[in-house]
Amino acid sequence: MKKTLGILLAAALMTAGSAGAEDWPLFKCDAGRSGSAHPKTEASYTFEGKIEWSAPIPAGASSSPAVYGGTIYTGSNDGAMYAYSLKTGEVRWKFDTGNWITTAPAVYGGQVFVTSYDSRLYCADALTGDQIWQFTTSNNIQSSPAAADGVVYFGSDDEYLYAVTIKTGWQKWKFKTDAAVTGSPVVADGVVYVGNRNGKLYAVDCATGRLKWRAIVGGPITSAPAVSGGLLYFTSQDGKIYCARIKHEAVIWSYDAKAQIETSPLVAGNRVVFGDISGKVTALDAQNGAKLWTFEAGGSVFSSAAYHDGTIYVGANGGKLFALDEATGKPKWSLELGGDITAAPAIAGGRIVVPTTGGELFSIK
Repeated sequence: MKKTLGILLAAALMTAGSAGAEDWPLFKCDAGRSGSAHPKTEASYTFEGKIEWSAPIPAGASSSPAVYGGTIYTGSNDGAMYAYSLKTGEVRWKFDTGNWITTAPAVYGGQVFVTSYDSRLYCADALTGDQIWQFTTSNNIQSSPAAADGVVYFGSDDEYLYAVTIKTGWQKWKFKTDAAVTGSPVVADGVVYVGNRNGKLYAVDCATGRLKWRAIVGGPITSAPAVSGGLLYFTSQDGKIYCARIKHEAVIWSYDAKAQIETSPLVAGNRVVFGDISGKVTALDAQNGAKLWTFEAGGSVFSSAAYHDGTIYVGANGGKLFALDEATGKPKWSLELGGDITAAPAIAGGRIVVPTTGGELFSIK
């Protein structure tokens, strides 16, 4: 499955297991799906919206990239996961699956995990791209994996949430829901949270796979929740974003965007930010859900936002990447990339990394 092997990165990957200061190892950066770059290192960078390099992605990509140890990992609509050099865009290796990849890879412990529409979770060596093991479910997988504490979590269209032991690739447990689990899980304080297409948000004990509590909303949940300050934020295709207080196991507020929401929420300071298919990017007060600002992106927003040092980065259909002021929502700059942006940007190593459905991967400084 390995096609090309570039420069070796053994020293960087041997210590993989949690996000380093210049890494973005899974969808929305970490197992809590914060969507924020690490401030200690990344705050020293100022992004001006200049393309450093671009590289082809065969068949285009809606898969959000992961970045670890100087390597970018991203899936493609051609059914392969590619590893690129963060500095140059050179392809280091290619790993083939049996169908397209719409999910984001996750890097953990020197291994990279990716799910595919062929019903499988794959584990490969992050350095070489050699397969280590694979795990098969009963239906397609559209859920991006989350790796934490030696376990990888993901959902499947077969209606189960799975926990698979990283060391062996064996199932630790599986939890049955009542619809396809197309949402991506978030892990926080020994609990995994995930939504399904029947509008249910589940909180499941990481150790036992037993249900702790659930919330029911009015539409499918296809996004990833975010956890911050004891609160759980999640969006639904019913056009609403919800906030639940974890301690009380209950929703405490919701906001109606009056448009279908496919994006995962970003929590940045006292703001929660999301986009919708009408083309709006909206920021709310994270404590009470009051609207702070709205930005019109000019195209449907399927790209979940990323945050860095006072700026929110988000893509839109029509091919523009926007840099928005955190406080006002006003654009600092925008960049035309020539293809719809449905993936979430990753911020690592002084670069913004984002693919397009038009078949290119961009590094932006």
